[in-house]
Amino acid sequence: VGNGFSWPNGWKVLGCPGCAKKGSKTLWVSRVLPWVQGDPLPPPPHHCSTGRIGVAAVTAGPGVTNTVTAVKNAQMAESPVLLIGGAAASLQKGRGALQDIDQLSLFKTLCKACVSVRTVRDIVPTLRKAIVTAQSGTPGPVFVELPIDVLYPFHVVEKEIGGTKSARGLRGKAVQWYLQNYIRNLFAGAWEPRDMSPLPVQMPLATEDEVGFGVTPVPPNRGLGVLG
Repeated sequence: VGNGFSWPNGWKVLGCPGCAKKGSKTLWVSRVLPWVQGDPLPPPPHHCSTGRIGVAAVTAGPGVTNTVTAVKNAQMAESPVLLIGGAAASLQKGRGALQDIDQLSLFKTLCKACVSVRTVRDIVPTLRKAIVTAQSGTPGPVFVELPIDVLYPFHVVEKEIGGTKSARGLRGKAVQWYLQNYIRNLFAGAWEPRDMSPLPVQMPLATEDEVGFGVTPVPPNRGLGVLG
């Protein structure tokens, strides 16, 4: 990925220094809309001009919903686009958290694939698969949802959802045990090295039978007549 399109808002700032370390440029777009900074219109034209996949990162809730038109345009133009959207913490989904909506259902009819990352160790494999899915076969957009608890550092997540260390009663201890195990599973294997190389893109090619289908060979020693 050579360029990424984003807005300096919320969790996206966390990923931009990492992109720079890997050699990718983050292009800041400051087109402001009434509720949230604008939709990622640059990625589809970026593909048309460079032939490379376009990547956009937006904040959760209204940031994701504002991209519907751009994603639909990418689908109709058959442009490979990776849309990365924020989301409420996995533990808080369906419990009235801020900007907690069913974003995957919103993009199922527009994207080739919609995935929500559940653990830190799954971020790299999910993004690698999403990039090759967007470019393979008929190119198109792919949506990857990154909940906020898989993006923030361990000490921040532990402080916010780890619960109190002095739990009282059986119920309090059970909740504390559950939260601690949830955090351990969330970050298990997070610091292990991952394969960062791109996966091979699968491009459909016609077989010899398909190429020759409908073509009637001319018998030898017979001329080809042209009428008209």
